[in-house]
Amino acid sequence: MSVLGDLERLELAVSLLRRKARVSIVHHETGVSRAKLRTLHRELHGRSAPSGQIPMIGGATIQTRTQQVHAGLFAALYARYGGPSTTRQIDIRAVMAAHDLYRTMVPREPTVDFNTAWVIARDLRVGTAELRTCSACELQYLVASASRLAPTCPLCVLHARRGGQAVSPPVVAAPSS
Repeated sequence: MSVLGDLERLELAVSLLRRKARVSIVHHETGVSRAKLRTLHRELHGRSAPSGQIPMIGGATIQTRTQQVHAGLFAALYARYGGPSTTRQIDIRAVMAAHDLYRTMVPREPTVDFNTAWVIARDLRVGTAELRTCSACELQYLVASASRLAPTCPLCVLHARRGGQAVSPPVVAAPSS
């Protein structure tokens, strides 16, 4: 490895750790040793890095429709930033950009932290989660294979729970000649 390559990997590691990414995720994405990452985490945050496993299947962590809405928002942003390559491999820079925009859009206590965002990106890549488009409201939503929730649009479900009517797709008038 070149010195510049090592520096780039270390800069990426610091950027991920600042976002409170788990050491195992940072190690996976950068190849920087876990011992060095734990030291960096302590220097950045003043405490030891959290331990424990990353969820094997992220859909199991989506317990409510509101969480599904947030996960879908992140997934749609990630798909937009990463493009078609996001289904072949995780694009960590697209995860970072999508999560930064998500946090801007949801400033108060975002439901999707960086680690959950990475798990969603991983699940999209391996096919245990997918983005679908609702035939009623035409918005994208996330469906995960391990989720306890029915694979329906969470926005329409939440709207109906609040007494709203089913949403119909907009009728587009044909252009007049």
